[in-house]
Amino acid sequence: MKVLVLGFGPHSSGADAAKYYKNSNNDVTLFDTHPKESARSLYEKMDKIGVPVISGEISEKEIRSYDIVVKAPAIPISPRLLRNANEVTNDLAALFNDRRTEKMKKIVIVGNKGKTSIASAVTHALNLMGAKAVMCGSIGMSGFNILQDMNEKGEDIFTHLVLEMTNWQISDTEYALNGSWPRFDAVCLTQKANEKRAQKKETYRIFGPWVKKAIIHKNAKDTFLRSLSRKPEKIIFTPTAFNPNRNYEPLESAFEILRALGYHKKDAEKALSSYKGIPNRMEQVAFKDSILYINDSAATIPESVEFTCKMIGQAAIHLITGGSDKSGEIDVSGMKTPFRMATSIILLSGSFTDRLVEYLEKNGTTYYGPYDSMRDAVLKAKEKADENLKRGSNSQIVLLAPGSGSQEYFENEFDRGDRFKEIVREITGQS
Repeated sequence: MKVLVLGFGPHSSGADAAKYYKNSNNDVTLFDTHPKESARSLYEKMDKIGVPVISGEISEKEIRSYDIVVKAPAIPISPRLLRNANEVTNDLAALFNDRRTEKMKKIVIVGNKGKTSIASAVTHALNLMGAKAVMCGSIGMSGFNILQDMNEKGEDIFTHLVLEMTNWQISDTEYALNGSWPRFDAVCLTQKANEKRAQKKETYRIFGPWVKKAIIHKNAKDTFLRSLSRKPEKIIFTPTAFNPNRNYEPLESAFEILRALGYHKKDAEKALSSYKGIPNRMEQVAFKDSILYINDSAATIPESVEFTCKMIGQAAIHLITGGSDKSGEIDVSGMKTPFRMATSIILLSGSFTDRLVEYLEKNGTTYYGPYDSMRDAVLKAKEKADENLKRGSNSQIVLLAPGSGSQEYFENEFDRGDRFKEIVREITGQS
């Protein structure tokens, strides 16, 4: 078959799709608008497996020449072009359409904030209780990675799929499935769903009679009922009376999901008690000489950086930030609060950073860098933290929270976070 992958997508998910179809002996081409110099490692990755990458414009006639068109997440494509495709899919639609996933339990988390943490906590607890769960969707593994793992290790490698889905993923997947959703064992709407960005109609289109149990926070009850067009089999409004994690997200929602799946209260509580958070999201890497190093590489928008800084509070923050935004869509002013809270600002190079520099200079704010090297950025942050300690300040925090993408200098945000951790562990001697 001739397969066209549209876009590298976030987390290199388009590249994962290309590799999956290439491994199945298909004729694969990847189309992306990024110039080669801004995504060199991804171009090289495709070249090694024999997948040509084309850029520029693509016509309706070209679209029709492929048997399957695979849309990478978050890649805006004209509906007119997609209507000319013989078949459209994405990683989640391909996963749901594979017969091997029919017997797997499927848990979905949707809404505005907190999806990743809830999905991570549920996955952690399920695996402790004997399941073979995998997290996929926005941050977790690509659906194509999961399919490839099943090809290589057998279809029994996973028993549970835990998916976090953004509005655009719901919309893309519904389109690819022609509105025919698979059976979901539980779909959880985060308690932040009343906020404006989560009130888009796409959020509620995933709910219907194919959902065995809908888990809805009481704070979102009115919005949910008003927006619902088709009812799930059962609706559970949470937190329930015996939730041991009331008012403490993500464990509050994770507990309700586990109970909805049939797990005993004590087993769910015990499994969640050992949850320590997710890699690259407020991950404490090391503490030495009164300096705490935190990896928040998954903070890819300014709002996430602001959230992290507010969670840290009044501590002295030496903020390593900046990175990539070739589309120019990230709002620089969203970094206003993090910059105000930071004791020192250290910049990583990238297209978003170029705009940060203009913003900082316009406001007369001191910064260091930009640095092409993560090592140089970490060493500068440590230097500023040491200076503060010598002046008698209390414990310092070196925080990697880029507020932007990573593709110009790293393979993805996970690679960026891994590089930060590697350097921190080297300079602190802690593993």
